[in-house]
Amino acid sequence: MRKCRKFILAAVVLYLLLGVDSMICDARYIIPSKEQLLTYEINENGEAVITGGEPYDGKLVIPETIDGYHVVGIADRAFAYRQDIHDLTIDAGVRYIGAYAFAGCRKMNTPSLREGLQAIGEGAFRDNLFTGRITWKGDVFLPDSILSIDKEAFACCSKLAYIELPPYADIASDAFKDTPWQEARDEVFQIRGSSLEYINNNTDPVLIIPYGVTELASGDWMSGRPIMDEVSQETVYEEIIFPDTIVKLGDSCLGSVTIKRIEIPGGVKYIPFGILEYGEVSELVLSEGTETIGEGAFVGIGRLETIQIPDSVRVIEDQAFVECRDLRRITIPGTVEKMEGNAFTGCESLTEVIYEEGIQEIDVGSYEFTQIERIQFPESTVSICGYLSRTQSLERIYIPAGAVDLEDDIFAIRVKFKEAPITVYGQKGSRAEELAVQSGYKFVEVESGDEMP
Repeated sequence: MRKCRKFILAAVVLYLLLGVDSMICDARYIIPSKEQLLTYEINENGEAVITGGEPYDGKLVIPETIDGYHVVGIADRAFAYRQDIHDLTIDAGVRYIGAYAFAGCRKMNTPSLREGLQAIGEGAFRDNLFTGRITWKGDVFLPDSILSIDKEAFACCSKLAYIELPPYADIASDAFKDTPWQEARDEVFQIRGSSLEYINNNTDPVLIIPYGVTELASGDWMSGRPIMDEVSQETVYEEIIFPDTIVKLGDSCLGSVTIKRIEIPGGVKYIPFGILEYGEVSELVLSEGTETIGEGAFVGIGRLETIQIPDSVRVIEDQAFVECRDLRRITIPGTVEKMEGNAFTGCESLTEVIYEEGIQEIDVGSYEFTQIERIQFPESTVSICGYLSRTQSLERIYIPAGAVDLEDDIFAIRVKFKEAPITVYGQKGSRAEELAVQSGYKFVEVESGDEMP
């Protein structure tokens, strides 16, 4: 210890003579801490980085502070291939574990990693056995504070079978390569990083997507490799349950599925093309938080008779519900700022669309090849684009006085169908009356906001 004291004294003298910038990472100390020896260095921010040391009775604790310094991390390869470390605890506040810091410590039990840890480096625990078992929720393995797990961080940990992924982490695709945990997930779910790539041979009628998955990959129909294999597609599901961590769905990700109920979590802001395309769905629930129903989002779904769109939705894109052959009724909330064309084209059973106050722009081309009989646009409507062609079932339509932006020939094509004339309801002197008279249809004056008979 005499040499160590001399070194410390020399370092202090240098600090006084040269200033703060000279007191950088080369300063090294050995101190007794909890009956163990640790070495550390001071980084340019005045924080301690553990560089090595000796456990006590097989136990190694990386403390939150050491000699008054905040411990920020563990250096690369600091304890690599040490067989004398059996139990590891990393206290709260330690932010990172360096590359290969504990690689090859094959006698180490499952470590205790506390909240505050943010990054686990490349190969940090590679080729460990992790013989200890987690038996209750208080035994924290991967805390929620982790934001990054680098490549092969836990690769080849041959007994690592239990993991709960932190919800916000960016996880390398091979972080858990060749572990029992990854292999078990791959029996049904092929998950790389936080993306579900494939569902294999599933016959469970309740399909629970694992916690920690943030994305379902796109179903690649062109290459013949959709997410769900043939066995999974042929299974009739009672329900598919998504974890709260899911934020992104890929195009055609659950195409051709047969299911009674599915709820899309609010973390999914954008519903992409064909997530359930040409499948059979009895009940579809969109949660608050969804903002855009994308182009062709629900194309070709059978059995779906009604759907409630949450108030969080702002845009419904082109062909959103195209060819939903059993869809009968739908309510469009007033929060929708724009509803693009052909949204309901080919919904051959559709008889009622309810628009709530607030929506301003609507494309009536959405009603082609439907059974819609009446349309009542809300008073908030200012623009109605498209043409009421191929809507032979339409009998009554209410157009408010505020809807001044209408196509001149919105009814022109329907003139051909004189055997099925439309009655137009609206206010006297309005654009609606002008176009009704021009097209030869009956116009009925009503007060603003009145329901059609």
